Amino acid sequence: MFKIILSKIINIVFGLSLNYLLKLLNFVVIFRVGNAIGDHVYMSNIIREINIKTKKKILLFTNYYELFFNNPRVYKLFKFGLNSYIWFFLKSVKGFNILEFDSIHTKKQKKKHFLYFHKNNSIHICKAASEHFNMNLNDPNIKNEFYFSEEEKKNFDTSMDLPKKFSLIQSTTKKTFTSNKDWKVEGLQKVVSYFKNINWIQIGTSRDPKLNGCTIFFDQNLRKLAYLIYRCEFLVTYEGLFNHLANCFKKKNFLIHTGFLHLNSINYLNNIVIENNNFMNCYPCFTLHCETHKKKFAHGLKESQVIEIIEKNLN
Repeated sequence: MFKIILSKIINIVFGLSLNYLLKLLNFVVIFRVGNAIGDHVYMSNIIREINIKTKKKILLFTNYYELFFNNPRVYKLFKFGLNSYIWFFLKSVKGFNILEFDSIHTKKQKKKHFLYFHKNNSIHICKAASEHFNMNLNDPNIKNEFYFSEEEKKNFDTSMDLPKKFSLIQSTTKKTFTSNKDWKVEGLQKVVSYFKNINWIQIGTSRDPKLNGCTIFFDQNLRKLAYLIYRCEFLVTYEGLFNHLANCFKKKNFLIHTGFLHLNSINYLNNIVIENNNFMNCYPCFTLHCETHKKKFAHGLKESQVIEIIEKNLN
């Protein structure tokens, strides 16, 4: 109760005047905090659109600020954390020029993904998180961005000792938010085993099941992970962080789409989608934890189907 009252006082005292001052100076504040790293990656598309369309100077506050190093569209970059004083203050003074990159329906997200509550629940997820910005950000060509310095590229080339040609694969997804984005580890193992001539590098965390026949690059920091994606030939991923990062570099990405969300919400032009949505009677599911959906998808999508799609689109 105290926080609610304090927030309202801060809003009354500072909210309107601070938003108008930023407008007068041609600044806009964008802020985002949270553990979903992919959300911060696709925020880069909205930053790109704001920069191109409004020419405003962007002050960006994020707890994954390393994703925005060298980004020429960001005037000033700030790091902050959840429940910090800065986060509380920005939440309190939100307005037409201090904007939180998050869906207005996030608080309803208990059993269902927030997209379920949007009027258009097949909207791209980056648009859903910014539709309250009132900036007419209607560019249909969604393009995430990530910038390296030339020195950084040289350092990564030296320190990571990567082969000339390689492709990336993951075995599973993070399940802290939802368990509804996975296919099956044994299916991905069959993909690796079938394409023995490919230099496979497995990305993810040390908690993930290891795939035989892969070089393991687990627990990379975000800059190194992005560089792996930048350098690779193609990826085989689920709908998460790696999918959003692959779009930054227009990398061919064989996206295994489970039907958790509508395909339009997480798809990019660089993706070759592997799905079985016609078989799923609850597509899109939206339910964060749904054993029926998981089992049906794992049973319905065959290894032969996945291998065939990859083989047809390798060149």
